[in-house]
Amino acid sequence: MDLSKGDCREILNALSSKATGFRYNQVAKWLARADFEPPAKGSGSHRVWYHSPSGRRVPMVDKGRGEILPVYVKRAARAIIDLGGCTE
Repeated sequence: MDLSKGDCREILNALSSKATGFRYNQVAKWLARADFEPPAKGSGSHRVWYHSPSGRRVPMVDKGRGEILPVYVKRAARAIIDLGGCTE
């Protein structure tokens, strides 16, 4: 996994806070660096990131602009931590 210390700080902060103010591209960058496969660009706004070795899936919504809901940020952060991407 290619997560930097800065990424891990943001991920851990997202879990311990309200996780507001994050954009899809920022969370998608975390997932990509944590070896999740990017979703195929479909016609809808829902994207499912997939981690092949573990079979873990992380659903998110990409509206193209603005902030994403905190629940999606926390799901992505928890998945990365659970897979050993960052130590708590």
